[in-house]
Amino acid sequence: MWTTVLTVAASLASLPGVEAFNNPAGVDIWCGKAYRSSNTSFNPGGWFEQPSYSSTPLLDLKVRPRMSIYLESDTTGSLLVDTAVSHLTGDPLPILPSTAADSKQPIHLTIDILTSNGTSVASITNNTLTLDTTNNDIPLPFDSLHLTPQRTPYTITTTVSLPNTTTTFTTSTDLYYLPQRTDGGSATRIDHLHGGLSYLRGEDTTWTPIFPFTYYVQWSLYWDTSPATLSTFSSMGYNVIHIVPTGSLSDTPFPWANFTPYLDLADTSNLHLQYDVLWEPSNLTEMIDQVTHIHTHPSLLLYYTGDEPDGKSDPLNSTLIAYNTLKELDPYHPVSLALNCRDFYYEEYAAGADIILSDVYPIATNTSWSTVYETPCNATYGCCGCDDCTGEFADISDRIEEFRAFDQIIGWEKTHWGAPQAFGNETFWTRYPTSEEEVVMVLLSVNHGAMGIVMWDFPSSTGIEEVTGELSRVIGGDAEVVEFLVGGERAAVKAGSGVDVAVWVDGGKALVSVVCLEYDGVEGDVVVEVPGNGTVKEVVKALWGSSEWEVTGGKLVKQGLSGLEVDVFVVEVV
Repeated sequence: MWTTVLTVAASLASLPGVEAFNNPAGVDIWCGKAYRSSNTSFNPGGWFEQPSYSSTPLLDLKVRPRMSIYLESDTTGSLLVDTAVSHLTGDPLPILPSTAADSKQPIHLTIDILTSNGTSVASITNNTLTLDTTNNDIPLPFDSLHLTPQRTPYTITTTVSLPNTTTTFTTSTDLYYLPQRTDGGSATRIDHLHGGLSYLRGEDTTWTPIFPFTYYVQWSLYWDTSPATLSTFSSMGYNVIHIVPTGSLSDTPFPWANFTPYLDLADTSNLHLQYDVLWEPSNLTEMIDQVTHIHTHPSLLLYYTGDEPDGKSDPLNSTLIAYNTLKELDPYHPVSLALNCRDFYYEEYAAGADIILSDVYPIATNTSWSTVYETPCNATYGCCGCDDCTGEFADISDRIEEFRAFDQIIGWEKTHWGAPQAFGNETFWTRYPTSEEEVVMVLLSVNHGAMGIVMWDFPSSTGIEEVTGELSRVIGGDAEVVEFLVGGERAAVKAGSGVDVAVWVDGGKALVSVVCLEYDGVEGDVVVEVPGNGTVKEVVKALWGSSEWEVTGGKLVKQGLSGLEVDVFVVEVV
């Protein structure tokens, strides 16, 4: 079965279709912008186009599977359905008895499940939802629907009808209901409600949640010393390895004899693989060779294709071509890539991945003047190492939030990870971050919904290595914390200027993360409320930082925060 698929995909490598877009002849660019003093500024284009405001209310109908993939051992699945009323995206709503934005009109859903060739398999016709709601969970009982596990996705077509009108709305999405693995390989899926990952191996049927916490690690700088480096890395608390193929590992052909002992040891070291497939936009052959060798490995968690394709201005459709090829080769694992630019053809490049990493490096760099190229840096010119940044921690959270806002308008599901800066003393960056700065960058990413952390890069400074090793045992290694991050309902909480707070509520408990963004600290009472109707009963467990938080009137209160203080703790809520 796999041989057939790989043969088909291999033919794609020789097909035309990777299209370049117009760049000025002879001008070196990054994020589409000229950056050498010998070149002048020009409009790079590629800015995300915001839709115009519609005075007519719109139905922004969105339907997607709750999980990115299901296996035949999953007896049931579900669809997430949004019936949001918008003035930016969607289709015009008819005049309803009350103002559409305030209406709670019942609407009827008809769900048709089709094969890839358009043949109807099953229909669900008895669902009624309320207009202007999100994340409605519609059960999909696979057994009673008589779905057959297959490698190609089913097409789910959803039609919405409104009462007392002849208006209907239709949208489609893919549903992967895959055969159980019998080749010893793993499977990984994304929860589209919260963005977290879970995996299983071989013929297991129980999905295990995971919050990836690791570094990019170049082969030539660490791993090629000995396979024992994996055991050392694992002992530090990290749960994933991302081996950057440098030096001999990036040679052609790929040196499998040298690398296989590392793959074998990864499994016994409890290390999962974010596997770099050596993707090149003009040639898929190397990527296909990687997947041919690695797709059945039990430690494979996900693939990684593009490293800053937007910065390099790779052809706009190249990441999607790689993605589609990978999905044909191996539908059991998600695909990731890292974007470097703040706003340069996001939709085109992000189309090529399920998981988007944002590598925003704001520490110890001049974001308005390039010390490398001796030019200014702005929206249309220059390269300062952190595209359109201000040189503040907020660059990290702003980037994640902006990308998520793009996703909402485009109407797709993307999971976002953080790639905090763990390097310095080079090019644009005059020093390494301090250990305190590193923790702030990591938790700020997590607070804003990053569902994985891959820092650039290891080895780092002694202080950073020590503190991230300790932090890995909390963020990626504490089972209770992972359950909160992967399965809890996250909410941002206002707690004053210079303080960033997120709360994850799950049942009668909540995980609280407080990050002070000020180097000089914050004076006065810092008050944190649990969102919704919950009140804090007591602090159950301090996981990181200060344990001096008190409960007053159902709220968390602390007298001031020290500079770059980070506190993470679990509370009981009622």
